[in-house]
Amino acid sequence: MKVLTVANRKGGAGKSTCAAHIAYEAVKSGLKVILIDMDPQKTLESWWQKREEENPFLVDTSADDLPDMLHKLALKNFDLCVIDTPGDASINASAGVKAADLILIPSKPTPPDLAAIGRTISLVEENKKGYAFVITQGIVRTKATLQAASVLSQFGAVAPSVISNRTSYANAMGQGVSAGSFDKVAEEEISNVWNFISGRLFDEQKNNKQKLTA
Repeated sequence: MKVLTVANRKGGAGKSTCAAHIAYEAVKSGLKVILIDMDPQKTLESWWQKREEENPFLVDTSADDLPDMLHKLALKNFDLCVIDTPGDASINASAGVKAADLILIPSKPTPPDLAAIGRTISLVEENKKGYAFVITQGIVRTKATLQAASVLSQFGAVAPSVISNRTSYANAMGQGVSAGSFDKVAEEEISNVWNFISGRLFDEQKNNKQKLTA
């Protein structure tokens, strides 16, 4: 089981929207997915409660019990665990980062958000975790979005698609569905982000195989 934690120490970056849509895409691709909402606001859990389908599943746990819970989930043959974290430096945020195989850091393409990104990078690097960025609430091909991608790429890989500023994402979170269910552009955005994330989570493991020597 791979663990993807969505983290940003600044609030309002769209972490829960990213977590929900990535989980949805993972299920579409045939994976068995479990959600853990470490954010006291419980936006991800609220989205999940509105869903009719079982997969992705959801489980409650505390920061202290998270390592043990992940071990139990791995034994139940889950392929992916997506952890949503609060926008702060609390024990819940730290626990989610420590448990991850990969950290996804969403960021809006605004000067205040970009200026604050260093706090999240420091937290991730302190725990020696790999990470990648995705730009959220941006407008595709605008100067601000392109500049944000340039700034973030100096620190790490950036998803090839922006999760853009579209009402379909807010509507989807309120209905327990994906924005792609009624917005073809959003569907393409999320699909591209998922392909980027899944490649970093799963394909790199395949590429690490070594040939036997005689």
